[in-house]
Amino acid sequence: MSKTIADAENTYARAAKFELEKDWNNAFKLYLQAADAFLHLSRTADPKYRNNAATALKRAEKIKQHRHLAPISTDHFSHRNSLINGNHIPLATSPTPESHTSPFSDPDGQPSLGSVSPSSTWKRPTDAVPAASLASLSLLPSDIIQNIVNDCSVCASIAVCIQHHLRFKSNVLIDDRLPFDHNNKLLGISTGGKNQLWPSFVEKAYMKLMGGYDFLGSNSAIDLHVLTGWIPEHIDLRSASFERERTWSRIMAGFPRGDCMMTVGTNDKTALNIHSVKLLPSHDYAVTGIKETDDERWVTLLDSRICSPEFLDMRWDDICASFEGLYISWNPSLFGSCVTFHGSWQPENSEDLPRGTSRPTTLAPTSNTTSNEHSNSNSNSTETEIWILLTRHLRDTHRTSEYIAINVQEDDMSNYTNSTHVLSRIKTSQFQTQTSGSLSLLACYDGQFEEVGFTVTAFAASSDVVLSWDTRVPPARYMQKIDGALTNRTAGGNCTHPTYMVNPQYHLRVHSASTSTSIDKRPSTSTGIDKRPSTSVDIQNNKTQVTLTAQSTRDISLNVTAVWSQGERISELSQKEVVAHSGPYTYGHARVAADLAPGDYTVVLSAFEPDQTGKFTLKVESPSQFEIKAIPQEGAGMYVKTVRGEWDSMTAAGGPSQNRYHRNPVYEVTIPSASEFGARLQLLARAPGVSTNLSLFPSSSANLQRCIASSGPYSDALSGVDIPKRSICPGKYYLVPSTYHAGVHAQFRVIVYSTVSGIEVVLRSS
Repeated sequence: MSKTIADAENTYARAAKFELEKDWNNAFKLYLQAADAFLHLSRTADPKYRNNAATALKRAEKIKQHRHLAPISTDHFSHRNSLINGNHIPLATSPTPESHTSPFSDPDGQPSLGSVSPSSTWKRPTDAVPAASLASLSLLPSDIIQNIVNDCSVCASIAVCIQHHLRFKSNVLIDDRLPFDHNNKLLGISTGGKNQLWPSFVEKAYMKLMGGYDFLGSNSAIDLHVLTGWIPEHIDLRSASFERERTWSRIMAGFPRGDCMMTVGTNDKTALNIHSVKLLPSHDYAVTGIKETDDERWVTLLDSRICSPEFLDMRWDDICASFEGLYISWNPSLFGSCVTFHGSWQPENSEDLPRGTSRPTTLAPTSNTTSNEHSNSNSNSTETEIWILLTRHLRDTHRTSEYIAINVQEDDMSNYTNSTHVLSRIKTSQFQTQTSGSLSLLACYDGQFEEVGFTVTAFAASSDVVLSWDTRVPPARYMQKIDGALTNRTAGGNCTHPTYMVNPQYHLRVHSASTSTSIDKRPSTSTGIDKRPSTSVDIQNNKTQVTLTAQSTRDISLNVTAVWSQGERISELSQKEVVAHSGPYTYGHARVAADLAPGDYTVVLSAFEPDQTGKFTLKVESPSQFEIKAIPQEGAGMYVKTVRGEWDSMTAAGGPSQNRYHRNPVYEVTIPSASEFGARLQLLARAPGVSTNLSLFPSSSANLQRCIASSGPYSDALSGVDIPKRSICPGKYYLVPSTYHAGVHAQFRVIVYSTVSGIEVVLRSS
């Protein structure tokens, strides 16, 4: 006990020393460790140590309030979080239990057999198969035979591990007791006449982890990550972004050296015969060899489901055409630098559960190379890749409705997947313009469960690049979160749709960092996406960083765009007015950080298609004060009247310059009392190059000579043209839609807004 007390006091003393040296991060961590140790002592030894714990916590809290600290993740590998499918799975770093002299019985019981073979029994192999052996007899990949358990990916994974072992030598550890049927035949993996047991024990350990032998299936990249810790990569061979030649070059560089292991998988509809061998649907095949000849590229496959396995040689092009996925596991020792972050997704309130939560993190790669190596003549040689692996911590393998995605540098967002791993690869040139830069990461989760743990691991392929978590970025001082919904009326789609204008729009006012007052002049801004997030307000240029994060369900692809428009609703997106945008539409999340000068902006949140509807949240963060509020829809709070019409052979008269303007469709508008009035003209079908105009005339102007309100010059804007809201006296008026050129046949609609009811809009007879 004295040693425990001494350890706690020593930890506190070390924390105090670091605090005196102004090493705030280490001081903060050690004060927390000391507080935890003293609290433990207060429960087991003497309650007086509770005061010591309070003192340590007080010091830690004071440092936290007054200093910017590096992010410290909570222990997501505690006893509670190491429960997987109800079983406590100890960490690899946990003390090894003492060996047992008597036969060992698993206190957790045996993995469930489910519906695989309920009548089977668990036996020690020596009781069922006397010839079975744990001796290290040499095995071949073809010795692995899959029986009735649906774990083809595990069989394929063990087969490629054996192949890798034969070529490069590695070790596999095994465990205890196995399931047999009434004929004393193994239910799971067997090795035929060689009667080797270690593959069966490896399978059993994995089945226990995955919840039992009624395995729902996996892919070998996930399985090999569990078995070996190698980096999983899933390549969708059917994706439009699949790069056939580059992928071959990558695996050809890695596989012969033993730097990667691979399997390929079919989809659930596969029914092909390759060289008299039928490819099974939803099945994994081990890759045991690849080679190039003078005129062809070959891949050697092994199917563990066949009792007398045969190797199958297929051309690389046939692999790409016949299979759905390529699963690669990469040796982590290939990477010169690696950093890891453990965290958890925690909903802010119960309403967040259906939408998912996210966790932003910032990575700061730095270069060890000298400045002359970054000259223009040698810039390509210093470029390297950074790999980002997001891993969702496994709690219950029967929870299949959990999805994750990783957003790397706002314009690179992976699709949501229910896999436990997502890998993203990015080149340093995509975010670095100098010898160092910051990489913004956003770990995303969509599911119904609280406090889901995750791990983000970053790997740098070159030893010249050193990775570290960027601790310079302070938390935002000001934050506002807005809840909204894309509905049938407010989901306008992307900017190529004429309905883009109906998307939710917000007036954002950014205040000066020094005066906290707004400026009416047009602001200067950074262009595009901020590739290097600033760590403080740019006082010299009077700019401040504003981060916009939009979030919805995984089936809605989102974009968030900020434009200069004095905070008014926009009907058309002009690229020269865009000051920040989140890049390509990404499912579930969109995020952008930009340095903005004080002023007024319009923020537009949109989905890619108009029919994508659902709830969303928009979060705004900044170290400087800001205000944000919704901009009402056009005609909000007004009475609306919509009429449809068309320009045909009789009425397609064109503009006034055609001298037949009066032959256009003319609508008689009756205003019963003084009112605010506005109107919009839209084409019902997109017609590029067709410019339109909408004009209002008093009824006294029978020949339509004196216009009192107009949409302005003829325009081919997708959203149409509009007469801005204005005051109007009671009476009758003529509303005339027209095209600039005569002879344009098209259908249209006219939307009329008024603050009084009873307005009438009727087509005037010829």
